[in-house]
Amino acid sequence: MKIILLGSSGMLGHDCKEILSKNHEIIAPSRNEMDITRWDEVIETLQTILPDVVVNCAAFTDVDTCETEEFLVRKSNVEGPRNLAQGCARFGCKLVHISSDYIFDGQKMLPQPYFEDDSPAPLSAYGKSKMESEVAVRDNSPNYIIVRTSWLYGMNGDNYVKSIIRRAVQKDVKSLIAANDQFGSPTWTYRVSKQIAELLKIDGRGTYHATAEGHCTRQECTQAVLKKLKIKKKVEACSLRDFETRANRPMNCILENRMLKQQGINIMPAWREDLNAFLSEFGKKIVAEAKAAIS
Repeated sequence: MKIILLGSSGMLGHDCKEILSKNHEIIAPSRNEMDITRWDEVIETLQTILPDVVVNCAAFTDVDTCETEEFLVRKSNVEGPRNLAQGCARFGCKLVHISSDYIFDGQKMLPQPYFEDDSPAPLSAYGKSKMESEVAVRDNSPNYIIVRTSWLYGMNGDNYVKSIIRRAVQKDVKSLIAANDQFGSPTWTYRVSKQIAELLKIDGRGTYHATAEGHCTRQECTQAVLKKLKIKKKVEACSLRDFETRANRPMNCILENRMLKQQGINIMPAWREDLNAFLSEFGKKIVAEAKAAIS
């Protein structure tokens, strides 16, 4: 298939490019080459390339900044996906759109997960924009896949796992602090990319959750990273509410991959298994980069 991949320089987009290019022709325009917020650029590019699929990994993802940048967030996270959905409908191509656990309020009783058909109730401007992006896709494209995921980490780009390591290698940091009351599933972008490839293979349609199996707290995730890398630092527990942030964040971020399982294509491993595999491959490099940054 011929696939236009948007946001290929980001964490998930980078891995999607690597995985999807093995079996498909990938065109990965930069924002300067195709700005999804500009209707004319979207239509012109789609008309010229005539792809089979458009994979949209582009988004405004700084959750706290979203609280004060309403115009930019709406342009990138709502109007852009709407333009893509309308363009894909016009030229008969499938749209794959990435969404987030932040469309939910996280108030479900733990450890109950969120399912694909649960009602959204976002707490933040970012979550609201992702909810509205889903509506824009559903209302304007007859052939779409919405992939909701959460707690992403990967080698390309900044993320929670890297931030743990950066703090842990600092000699003057005696202990790390992490929330013990926010629950989710740390998920490797490489694995989400492979799951997207499986969805394309079966011509999937609709909304899917794609996160690692099982769940943990932020504290447990931090402890798992340090244990795997043999970094001896204490991890102190705190509440998510102890962190002063602009945006409110859901306490329960657990998503259930129900639709993937029903269709027999769930390839998401347990969160700890994948985290260990990621750190086995990239851990030393991340540690070296973190140490170099503070030397």
